[in-house]
Formats: sequence, structure tokens, C-alpha cells
Amino acid sequence: MPYPNNIPDLGIFPFFSGLPPALLESWKKYFKGKSFAKRQRLVFSSPGSDVIFFVLSGEVKIAYSSEDGKEFTITLLSVGEVYSEHSLAMATAIEKTEVLYISMADFRNIMDESPEVARRLVRLLGTILRLTNDLIADLAFRETASRLARVFWRTLQAKNITMKQQCYTIHLTHEELASLSGSTRQTINEILRHWEQQGILELHRGHVMLLKPEKLWVKVSHDHS
Repeated sequence: MPYPNNIPDLGIFPFFSGLPPALLESWKKYFKGKSFAKRQRLVFSSPGSDVIFFVLSGEVKIAYSSEDGKEFTITLLSVGEVYSEHSLAMATAIEKTEVLYISMADFRNIMDESPEVARRLVRLLGTILRLTNDLIADLAFRETASRLARVFWRTLQAKNITMKQQCYTIHLTHEELASLSGSTRQTINEILRHWEQQGILELHRGHVMLLKPEKLWVKVSHDHS
């Protein structure tokens, strides 16, 4: 259903951090809001084929689907994060979610007014490309346990947390971990139980508590050696 026509301050999003408040206020007219139910695919009405959307509440899964029905998740977006929609990737609400979105045509107007926004968009697109390339490399060259360790590693990186920090909670289900690592839930369950027996983590309903993240870092760093 449509989101109420009451666009919040765009400065709440890190993407717009530090830009002049007057500009942010004038750009509100380009944005629309929309809410999505749990497991609903994000579909937008836009004059162009692509939009850029910002997560206002909830969580969004970005994934690719193969012809045989397999799904490969490349990232999970939380509140404040932004994504540039394109035709090959699917965005799905993991829980009830609200977003702000803008068409690429209108976003070009913003870039004309602020070159800094264009630079930030380039960095955003570079991040999206890196995530996609990481997924391809993981599926092609790494074993499942290594891919799963890298899922935890990327999750901690996104939150600026090092693998040396103790007892950090990862709010991902086994099903989400399987999708993010390009594997089956059964295989992921076996690996997680093995790591739990080793004291690396604790399994809980809906989340995993990392007790010794540095043990997983060994698996990740081995890929780069």
C-alpha cells in the first residue's frame, strides 16, 4: 500500500549525510514512500525502469534467482541503507518494511544540483558490483564452510565490527544463512552444529551468537593466502 505523503528528513540516511539541509528539503518532492508486507517483493511505480530506494524500517533481501529456481542472496539491507534497483536482482521484504524511493530520472535532477551525490552514487554502484562479484567467487571457488564464514565476516564488516570482538549476535535465520552462502539449509545446519560443538558460536532461534569470531577469521583469511 502507498506510504503516507509525509516524507521524513532525508538527512536520517547516511547516503545524504553532510549535505546542505536546504537542498535535502527541496529534494523531498522527488520521493515517494511505500510499505511492504513480510515476504512481499518490492515493486515500484516509476516513470523509468529503475529506482533507488532507502530502507526506512524493516529489512530487505536482495537476491538473484536461477532458471532452476535456486535463490542466491547477495545482501540484506537494514534501516538507513540504500540500494539501486536493477532488472536482474529481486528485492524482498523480510519483515514488514517501509521505504522511500525515487526514480532514476528524478535522481538525475538531484545529481545536477549536487555533484557530490553523483560521486556517492558511483560508490554505491561499486559496492553493489563488489557484492555480486563476491557471490560469484564464493559459489565458484570456495567450499560451503568457507562461504558461510565469509557471510559472518561480511555482516560484521558492514557494522564496522572486527572478528576479534567477542560475543556478537548475528540476526540471521538458518534459512537466510543458507541463501546468503549459496547452500542448502540442511548443509548449513550441519556446519553450524559442528561449530557450536567447537565453541565458536551458539545457536538460537532466529539468530546466532558468535563466541569466537577469530576462529572464523582463520577460515576467511585462508582464502586470501
